[in-house]
Amino acid sequence: MSNLHFKLYAPYRNRREKDKNAPLMTLVLRSSSPAHRSRTPEDNIAVALDLSSNRVLHYHRFNKASSKVNFPLNILQDPKSRVELRYDLTDTGIWVCSPQVPQLFTDNFDYQTQYDLIKGVLINEEFLGNQIHAHVANSRYCSRVYNFHSYDVVSHDILSRWTHPFVPEITIDEPSFLENYSLLRHNLYLHNTCTLGKNSQVLDCSLIGRGTKIGNRCKITNSVIGNGCTIEDDCVIDGSYIWDGVKIGCQSTITKSFICDSVQVYSGVMVNQGCVLCDSVHVGPKIDLESGTVVHLSSTTDDFDDGEPELSTDFYLGPYLHVLQIKPYDIAQLGDQGKGYVWEKDNGSETGSDASLVLQMWGIMFIYGSESETSSMDSADEDEQDPIMDDDLTTFQREVKESLCGGIEENIQSDNLVLEINSSKYAYNMSVKDVVQTVTKSLLEIATEKTANDPTQYFTNLKMILTHYVPLLLNYNKNGSSQLDCIYSLEGFALNSEATMNCLVKVLMFLYENDVLSEEVILHWNSNPRDNSGTFSPANVREKVKKFIEWLEEAEEEDSEED
Repeated sequence: MSNLHFKLYAPYRNRREKDKNAPLMTLVLRSSSPAHRSRTPEDNIAVALDLSSNRVLHYHRFNKASSKVNFPLNILQDPKSRVELRYDLTDTGIWVCSPQVPQLFTDNFDYQTQYDLIKGVLINEEFLGNQIHAHVANSRYCSRVYNFHSYDVVSHDILSRWTHPFVPEITIDEPSFLENYSLLRHNLYLHNTCTLGKNSQVLDCSLIGRGTKIGNRCKITNSVIGNGCTIEDDCVIDGSYIWDGVKIGCQSTITKSFICDSVQVYSGVMVNQGCVLCDSVHVGPKIDLESGTVVHLSSTTDDFDDGEPELSTDFYLGPYLHVLQIKPYDIAQLGDQGKGYVWEKDNGSETGSDASLVLQMWGIMFIYGSESETSSMDSADEDEQDPIMDDDLTTFQREVKESLCGGIEENIQSDNLVLEINSSKYAYNMSVKDVVQTVTKSLLEIATEKTANDPTQYFTNLKMILTHYVPLLLNYNKNGSSQLDCIYSLEGFALNSEATMNCLVKVLMFLYENDVLSEEVILHWNSNPRDNSGTFSPANVREKVKKFIEWLEEAEEEDSEED
């Protein structure tokens, strides 16, 4: 931090010593590729910088409706200046401000956000003389948490150890500053006092806290479980954050949600994506919470409501009971044992206050995610953008397949092919999932084409191809989520390919023996079939690999007994 402190403050102080009025503030920006998962629509910016002084000449924040930026010509008219246009930066939210900044917010009521201030200062720069500078942090981890999506991104960075030395096993909660966590493969953190039941699985960037008890046959993926929690049998938790003292009943499913301290989730509850259960609420049993539901204990009405504050029946009011309005818990929505209130919709608005609340909590990405993009509000945009996206994906798939074919014919090393594939990935703005699925499908297609006249040689050719590209597959299948994308792509291809279906067990065994697919991922895939159309069904696939799965389960039980 001392190095960052010096690089950040020294130029700022020098500028302030020369002119106390002009240098208004310094923005700390972080290098981040446009396709990086930490880049949210709220932080999608384009910046023009003067290289000689690091002064911000133009700052544009995109929104979903616009993908273009108009840079003013006057920033390019000075022949002596060197202007750099950057689209690979993210605002970390760290600003070094002069004493004039709070006064600007006070004097200008139009400045409601940080972006309003930056925009106003840059527009009025020639009149007020204020300047904004930038510091680009390339070697230090800098980020901010401003909604649940950014909370999730930063948490995964911590679990992936990008923030070292600030990592999960080092904490300031205890005098020793060291927690007793065991770090396992794929960034799994298990506290020495936690317990896992029989056949329970913990996968992909997950943490189980102190004294937490996990029941039998539970599946926890990309999630953080706090201290002192109790999770009963047959629960599924994916992409969620469970805080301290939470109790989750058997056969419950929680998906990409936040469960706060001391929450009680009874058996058979389905908590869908984007839900937030605030402290000490009770939910269930056997209910299905709609996506984006927020449950809280306080029933106080809005500040602008003329009515009296509403209190739960558990609150003792004594002789003044008749003065205040009592509101019972939302049992109909939360279940027979529910305890809490659901954030109500505002029927007088188009979007509803709950949509606004979800937008503030989760950001634009949740509202306009892949599931919501099919809604009517964005149908016009999709009609224009989908063909372009499809063309990019098709072109990317064709280039990857050509690279892989050339690699086999010319015996090109996998490291060089990784560079080629990554170049195409960034050129067409593809995700890691697109890369994994494309590579897997392309290798299977190449083997199919080579043995079109003699299908009996299919596995022989496929094994030769896979052997050549094991380093490539290991490069793109480093974590459990990528391995799942790989194995589901393999299954999707097998559903329409008899040759692949007949040798599917051999393919899985080869990938397992070469560490491309882990035992946990294969077992998770087998127990979570997806609805896919094809000549064969997922049931046919499970039947083909039944003996292999039984062998894996027996090996896992033997390892557990030895431990």
